[in-house]
Amino acid sequence: MRYISAICLSLAMTMAGSVNVMAQGDSDPGMSTLGALRNSPALMIGDEDNENMRGHFSLGHTFAKGERDIVLNIPQVEVRIPLKGWTTEGYFDVKLPIYSAKGELWDAWGVGDLSISYTHMFPGIQDWLIQTTLGTKIGLTTADLNDGQTRSLPMSYQNSLGSTDAILGVSATWKQYFTAAVGYQQPVYRYNENGYQASDPINDLSYSRNDYTVSSKLHRQGDLMARLEGHYGGKRAGISGGGLAFYHLANDLYTDRAGYVREINGSSGLTVNLQTNIYIRLGRYGSYKFDLSGSVPVVERDVKPDGLGRSWMLMPRFTYFFANNNTAILF
Repeated sequence: MRYISAICLSLAMTMAGSVNVMAQGDSDPGMSTLGALRNSPALMIGDEDNENMRGHFSLGHTFAKGERDIVLNIPQVEVRIPLKGWTTEGYFDVKLPIYSAKGELWDAWGVGDLSISYTHMFPGIQDWLIQTTLGTKIGLTTADLNDGQTRSLPMSYQNSLGSTDAILGVSATWKQYFTAAVGYQQPVYRYNENGYQASDPINDLSYSRNDYTVSSKLHRQGDLMARLEGHYGGKRAGISGGGLAFYHLANDLYTDRAGYVREINGSSGLTVNLQTNIYIRLGRYGSYKFDLSGSVPVVERDVKPDGLGRSWMLMPRFTYFFANNNTAILF
């Protein structure tokens, strides 16, 4: 297992030293940042103090390059609330981003989709920590932003996926050295009213071309996720890295101008990202944490009508833990 961790960490350090150091992933519908499915889901602060069982408040900011060099800025707030009782040990996560996309068609922004999840922990298994997550991602708009001239913008500019999704996942971490995770995200209530047809009835050359994928009333399909990640470090600082894969289960659908539902060929398929995370803790009790996450795709599906294409991503984040056990930690 240590050899696997070393290989993953070598990849992570290679990424960290390059120009395009990045975070989360290309074609990520959102589940890879929640509960058991996020990177480093089982970090310890003290010898008997799991990070998950401290309440926390985080502020992060994702920088990314989207489709056709769209500049993405996505600040977000995250809150974790631990829940511990005689028969229960778990935590709730809530995350809300602000989405800003600046590109050749428009400068769009708005509140992103709200994510809520509960993760249950199964401690006591020798050398292993098993976690399961049940959650949802709630689209707060119908993904129908336009450019101010009644022309619909493609999904790459939209601040919402226009659906409410169910998320289910499980992870297993071995001795703080290695994590394997699998997840499933499925839209269960779709209300996407996007109107982008890759053409404009007034023969506007900016819109009458196939630079962006048609996404009118997008009917998005489900996704599977897999993560393999190695970890190295201590209570004060550490690094993790490995592979993050998504498989879009079927081709998405759209509604054409005549009202017919049609398939978007090439929108199903596999995406694989290399990803890394580096962190450092400050304060006598480890109450403050700075971390930097990044990712870059190495395998991509052909078509991404949902606007989730990313050439690279980078996310610095600050976390304050407000449920400390007042046990000082050492390097």
